[in-house]
Amino acid sequence: MPSDVAPHGIQCALDLREAWLAEHGPRSDLHQLAEQIHTHCGHARFKALRLAHGWRRVEDAVTEFHAWTEVQGLSRTGMDVRSWRNWEAGSRPGPSYLDLLSRFLSSNAVWMGFAPDYSAGAAPPARSLATADSATALSPEELVASCAIEAARRGAQLDTPVGAYTIDELTAAMYEVADAYPYSPVLPSLLRARELRDQAWRLQERCQRPNQLRDLHHIAGWLCAILANASFDLGSTASAQTHARVADLHGELIDDHGLRAWVAGLHALIAYWDGRPHDCVAYAESARRFHPTRGTTLVRAASIHARGLALLRRHDDVDAALHEAERLRDNAGEDLPGVIAFPHAKQLYWASSAHLGLGLSERAQAAENAAASAITLYEADPPQLRRDGELGHARLDYVTARLAGDEFDGIAEEVNTVLVSMRQRRIESVMRRLRQLTTVLQKPALRSNRHLREVHEAIDADLRYSPPIAALPTGDTAL
Repeated sequence: MPSDVAPHGIQCALDLREAWLAEHGPRSDLHQLAEQIHTHCGHARFKALRLAHGWRRVEDAVTEFHAWTEVQGLSRTGMDVRSWRNWEAGSRPGPSYLDLLSRFLSSNAVWMGFAPDYSAGAAPPARSLATADSATALSPEELVASCAIEAARRGAQLDTPVGAYTIDELTAAMYEVADAYPYSPVLPSLLRARELRDQAWRLQERCQRPNQLRDLHHIAGWLCAILANASFDLGSTASAQTHARVADLHGELIDDHGLRAWVAGLHALIAYWDGRPHDCVAYAESARRFHPTRGTTLVRAASIHARGLALLRRHDDVDAALHEAERLRDNAGEDLPGVIAFPHAKQLYWASSAHLGLGLSERAQAAENAAASAITLYEADPPQLRRDGELGHARLDYVTARLAGDEFDGIAEEVNTVLVSMRQRRIESVMRRLRQLTTVLQKPALRSNRHLREVHEAIDADLRYSPPIAALPTGDTAL
């Protein structure tokens, strides 16, 4: 529509919407409808997008926006009807509002009309300085003005709406997910991490500043690592490996040693539980290539190294790896939050698992002592900050060590505590550990004990009737 012709009435746009939905369905891409409204009715792109959503009045859009922020758990903003109308009239939102509007409308600055489109096929400027010949038709004043206009267009592209505030908010949200993960249900944590990862990826697509791109790679990489850990906890090894590979790629692009070492340790852990001890050892050893500036990432790698070596019955190497983990612990410094951290209690129960993995009765006491120390440390935390999944592992290692030493007191209580915990927050690796324990309890020397038979029956009942975890997508279709 020519710019000097008044836009059509609102009803025209709503009629277009009704016809569009009848033909394409309610799940169709509303951006195409908004483009049709913009072209046919003459409304600004931001207004066309509102009408494409079916919000006749600006008040309706603002109400939906505030309802959305509340559902998302975001702080309430001061955005009002006047602000929205100003944006429809041509004003440009600030960086924080532009980010919120993009998320709310599942859109971007170009589709909303707040940034020019430089993609292939976009209409070129009317009077361009593409060639020297075309410049000869311009007066000197027009030539200077045209150069300035082109510079302004490029500046608008480079001055992306990714401000320091947005980066800081996204970083804080990422650390919040990581910090809460050990004490929260796994599936909601996975979904929140995916939401934040997607936001980081969207920001990367329109970000031009190298320092901000680096920050976004760091954020997206750690969120992919959290998604990998969550997928593994939910029993989807293939999805976990996909996320881990993407996390490592983010780390490689910005040479983030901490992220890459942590991901190598996660690959090692997945291989350990997948029955691939040689791969476990190789991944753990690959983590030594990196030199994180903070945290316990290398302590974690040395500890899973010991567990993999134990399955290969490399006794002396197991002891060397455990000693290396202790040495690294002394120099680890400040740790990272939540699921990224590797607390001392976790190191102790992993040491217990390494002793048990050697399959030697003389290691039973060392395994029991390490597991008991881990349990003591975990139970010292307040209940709301207790890592129940890790504590469950420590309890089961303690039980296994006691069985190896023919000490049966307290076993039923420890196992029951784990079963109750898993009904609240199920972790696939703990369930696998319970299955391993049932194999131990089936040994003839233990089956004759009535109390141990009851323990076996209790575990078997929980394993048999526990609700299955919903299947996660794998490979290229992973979250």
